[in-house]
Order: sequence, then structure tokens, then C-alpha cells
Amino acid sequence: MENFFIYGAYGYTGRLITEYAVKQGLKPVIGGRDAAKTEALAKVYKLDFVVLNADDPEKWDEILSKVSLVLNCAGPFALTVKSIVPKCIEHEVHYLDITGEIEVFEYIESLNQQALEKNTVLMPGVGFDVVPTDCLSSQLHNKLPTATHLELAFQGTSGVSRGTALSMARRYHTGGTIRENGKMKSVPLAYEDKIIDFGKKERLCVTIPWGDVFTAYHSTKIENIKVYTGVSEKTLKSLRTYRKFKVLAKTKIAQWGFEKVIKSKIDGPSAIKRATCITHLWGKVTDSTTNQSVTAELTTPESYHLTALTAIESTIRVLKGKAKPGYQTPVTAFGKDFVLTFDKVKLSFK
Repeated sequence: MENFFIYGAYGYTGRLITEYAVKQGLKPVIGGRDAAKTEALAKVYKLDFVVLNADDPEKWDEILSKVSLVLNCAGPFALTVKSIVPKCIEHEVHYLDITGEIEVFEYIESLNQQALEKNTVLMPGVGFDVVPTDCLSSQLHNKLPTATHLELAFQGTSGVSRGTALSMARRYHTGGTIRENGKMKSVPLAYEDKIIDFGKKERLCVTIPWGDVFTAYHSTKIENIKVYTGVSEKTLKSLRTYRKFKVLAKTKIAQWGFEKVIKSKIDGPSAIKRATCITHLWGKVTDSTTNQSVTAELTTPESYHLTALTAIESTIRVLKGKAKPGYQTPVTAFGKDFVLTFDKVKLSFK
């Protein structure tokens, strides 16, 4: 198989992905900004490595001349993609990442024509963001092709990684996002809440600016989309209280404070949680004209564990030529059943 490059390999999720790649018999080149951390990881798995910043064009020219695909694990992705993706297109190197950031999906989709001209695949969101929800959306749309509204929700118990927390803190001041009548719409943080039945347990859920607000429209053309996640009553109250501080939250001093706290308090789910926790997903499509609806539930392994599986499988398939050039979502590349090919994933309709 052709060589590929994992950027951000020593981060929490990048390390899981690197470890899984090696277990699959792959030998990626790995890289990141921190020389000591990158070299240490390379020694553990006996891999070649490169130390580089996202905004170092000469270093990117060097590595991109030697690989066929970049798997970017360095978030927040909005801070890295504008340096990396154009370089990948220039060198005709496929680009994948594990983002869930709406602005990143929007930016990368805007480069679709350039990627087509260079016969290059651009596929952000090949982890838990957004593989299972993208597939769930498409499964539901297949059941009700006339659907005008899509609702998605997920509930996990393992916690978040440092990178995920940093990405969330960076976007906190922007509030929420939904899709309405085909257009992206900015809404307040915790804009809407509802009780959702995840099969065994009902849970209070609140809207969040999840990647599917962008990607599910690309995959299904459903024009009204909301994504929810489970929260406690206390968290919901806090989110709505914090709305008044959104202007302060985007200041440099606030962002510095968020970063300091996150780096000192958050690492990521333990190995035990990754091995034992289950993530529950729910989806519903509705045809507003006929009032028909279809509901589905999807269960998957713990989200970070699943990310390692889906990211590497996506990489393998792209390197084997199983995805068309241009901007793709996991569904447009691999079909609605993609997530069902992994162990311990179950889908049921109501």
C-alpha cells in the first residue's frame, strides 16, 4: 500500500489512530509540532517521522513529495486546514481528517473544484465526527426519501479529549448552528432542548453546532437539520446563563484561560472506558407535507475507539481508489452502510 502521513500523531486521538494503524500492519509516517513527543512516539512504533508546523510550506512540500495521503489529527482544525489542504491539492495528495468543525467542512467543500482538477480526494470528518451520524442520516433518508426535516442526537459516557475540548472552547462564542430551509443559520448557544428516547433511557438533549448540520445536507439534501447531545439540567442552565458572556469568551485572555484549564484538567477517556463504553445515537426524519416520519437508533463502540477504526479504514479505502475525487463525506464516498461494517455497531428502526 502507498505511504501516508498522520499529522498530529502524538495527540490523544492521533496516538490512538497511529497505534491502530500499526496493529493493522501499516507503516505511516508521523508528524507534529513538538519534536520530543513526535520522536518518542516514532520510537515506540518504529516509524519514520517529520517535525513541522502546519504553516511551514517548505516542510509540507518535503513530506507531500513522499506520501499519497494526509490524515490530519491536529485540532482545532480551523487553525490548520488553510495551510495544509491547499498544499495537498497542489501535490495531488489525498486529504482526510477527524474534524467536527462546521467552518472546516465549509472551507474544504469550497475547494471541491480544485480537488477534482487534481484528481484528489478531500474527506474531512472520518472519525466519530461524522461517520456514524452521516450514515444514520443516509439510512433514514433511504427509508423516507421525501423527508424535509432531519434531527440527530447522540449520548456518550466516556468524556472528551483535550483536543475536542479546545475546539469547543474556541467556538464557544459563536453560539449554535442549525440548517433551515437549506441555509445555515446561527442561533444562540443551547438554542433548543428536548427529551429524546435513546432506547433504554430518555435523556434531556440540547442543540449543538455539530458537523452534520453541514455534512448531512451534502449527503441527503434534507434542508432542515438539527443536532442534539445529552446534557444534565445543570449543564443546560449553565449554557444558557453563559450566553451573556459570549463576547468575553472570544477575547485572547479568555481563550488563554480556557486553554490553560483544559490542558491541566482534561486528557481523554481511559483505556477501560474506550473498551467498555457504548455510544447511543438517535435520528428522525419527517416529511412536513405528509407528516410521515421514521425514527432510528444506532449504537457504536466508544467514540474515540470508533474514530481510530473509521479513520484508518477510510484511509485504506481512499488509498485503494475506492473514493471519487473531490469533496466527499463518508456516505458519499463509501455508502450508507459504511459504519455497519464495524464490530459492535447496531442499527434499528422504529
